Amino acid sequence: MTLEGPTPEDRPQQKNLKYTASAVAFIIGFAVLLILMLPNPWAFAAGAVVGGAAAGGTYGMLFGRELSLQRKTAELTTQQESLRERLRAIESTVRTKSQQLPPSSHGQLRMTVVGLEEIVSRWETLERVPEQQDAVFHTISRHLPRTLDLFLDLPDSAKPRHAEEFKAQINLVAEAVARTRDQVVKKDLQSLKSNRALLEEALTDPDERLFTDEGL
Repeated sequence: MTLEGPTPEDRPQQKNLKYTASAVAFIIGFAVLLILMLPNPWAFAAGAVVGGAAAGGTYGMLFGRELSLQRKTAELTTQQESLRERLRAIESTVRTKSQQLPPSSHGQLRMTVVGLEEIVSRWETLERVPEQQDAVFHTISRHLPRTLDLFLDLPDSAKPRHAEEFKAQINLVAEAVARTRDQVVKKDLQSLKSNRALLEEALTDPDERLFTDEGL
């Protein structure tokens, strides 16, 4: 599920809601001033002024909320598309370079990509836990591609020697992503906060952890 802006069918309803709410605010403001000021001859004029201000304020507030939602929807869509593009690049690397990757890592890599795709499709859920959202963002944009590139850049003769370390890191990422995906689906924010530490541990910079004896 993704955050969606108003559809064409929704727009007339939203417009009617703004007008209705503004009319109600006008009536309430007008009635309150009228009751307070009667029998003052200026009661009707004062009521009209206050009612008009209340109506204008209500309309402006609702219109501002609508614009804010539209901007948020546009920003969310842009970020989701950027992450999906990066995931497609990772998936392409895994598919085209599969012969250079340990066979036992293929399933975990596919599961990781699928899990990340589902998290991205529910990206608005993670907005309430920004630290977790940042961790997932960096998984997709840097850590997972970097881990793949480091292994693929090794000489073929060195790959078997480092295959276990590579598989261990991919397993860590896959497990952390799976937990995050499960909690996003459940929208369990407390569990997401708890899982952040696990995800960060899995995503320790591969420059520091991966193949240190090769000086990478």
